[in-house]
Amino acid sequence: MRYLGAHVSVAGGLQNGIITGIELGINTIQIHPTAPQRWISKPVDTAGIETMIKAQKHSPVKIVFAHAIYLINLAQPDKQKFHLGKMALVHYLDFMKDVDSISKSYESDLQAGGVVVHVGSAIHYPNKQEALERVSYGINWILENSRGGELLLESSAGSGQVIGEKLEDLHWLYEKTEQKDRIGIALDTEHMFASGYDWTKTDEVVHEVENVLPLDLVKVIHLNDSKVPCGSKKDRHENLGEGLIGEEALKRVINHKKLKNIPMVLETPRMKSIDEAKIDIAKLKDWAEN
Repeated sequence: MRYLGAHVSVAGGLQNGIITGIELGINTIQIHPTAPQRWISKPVDTAGIETMIKAQKHSPVKIVFAHAIYLINLAQPDKQKFHLGKMALVHYLDFMKDVDSISKSYESDLQAGGVVVHVGSAIHYPNKQEALERVSYGINWILENSRGGELLLESSAGSGQVIGEKLEDLHWLYEKTEQKDRIGIALDTEHMFASGYDWTKTDEVVHEVENVLPLDLVKVIHLNDSKVPCGSKKDRHENLGEGLIGEEALKRVINHKKLKNIPMVLETPRMKSIDEAKIDIAKLKDWAEN
């Protein structure tokens, strides 16, 4: 089975992410379990998780990823904000653990795919290495203080100050992680393209990824076209086939023999509306070979 899906809203309750996934006809969803621009100071309510699991039973939705809040910078030198970021990820990892355990208790086949996080920025440091050391400390603390779940470090777009712009950043963090079985990677096609990985030369990029990361570390691919040129350092997602990566290259990514078994999630601008989302999801399904 191929796992293809989209980022969906859970406004009004976690179960609405499942309901939207069913309406869109997808088997993989990514959600913000809480408001993405607000610190999360307490665990996600298990009653909401139970409602989500009940909605999922006997549905086509099989995997749920959580995307971390956007306020997190694991290289943050400010102690309070650093701690708030760490605790937000602890709560989200515990959420993933609860999804797994509650799913089993309800005899549901929903899998917790992991928590995707934008690692952060080295802007406050004289060099990126110092920032990476701070991030590494934070990751190990988070994994030590959470009950379970997998943390997925996302490739980034942006200047050299952004951690994850180069895959080597993510590999270094993986190597420094004490609980390696709980760390994975999330690749974003637009972010990578903006950072200089030219997906129009698909085989070359896949080879480059393999040279830096074991491919089995990649747990999800955010499939997005790009409004901006390769190497432009800007995070500007475009709808499938309407950007500078383009339809043919995205088809090669979707069907590449070394990538096709990795879950793929759309974050294109069309995901903001169910009716619009159906357009890109139809493209994704049509382009994807078995």
